[in-house]
Amino acid sequence: EGWAGHAAPAILASAMRGTSQVLARLATLAGPWTAFPIHTVEQQCWTMPEGVALIGDAAHAMTPFAAQGAAMGIEDAAMLASLVADFPADPRQSLGIWENLRRPRIEKVLRRGALNRLAWHAWGPVALARNLVLATRPAEKLAADLDWLYGWEERNVVGR
Repeated sequence: EGWAGHAAPAILASAMRGTSQVLARLATLAGPWTAFPIHTVEQQCWTMPEGVALIGDAAHAMTPFAAQGAAMGIEDAAMLASLVADFPADPRQSLGIWENLRRPRIEKVLRRGALNRLAWHAWGPVALARNLVLATRPAEKLAADLDWLYGWEERNVVGR
């Protein structure tokens, strides 16, 4: 399996059955399209004793449903740089500390992506329940529920 594959138009047309007639018609007119597989990596060690650290998708590839893959790589780099600066004589000392500090956040973001996948791609009774919840929650509450995700600051974790 490569990073992209050709998908038959019938697959898209079948997925659009039961949607609006205009949308279903567009799907049949679209012609061939490209399918991109979505992969994650098993959560293992991101650091090696030789002083190597994997960051971003190399360490913890995630599905796109939380839209945080690139952000996690940037956060990884920022925190790692800060911690390496704390150990100028032997930067390798910072690697284990960094991984232990980052892992809980990464795991939480991965869980959020799984929840978003379920919510955004729900159908039937699950979609109905989702719609009822979203209709009754104030927008401010929905946004506040994501403060942990979008309001993250490295200094709050490292204590600077």
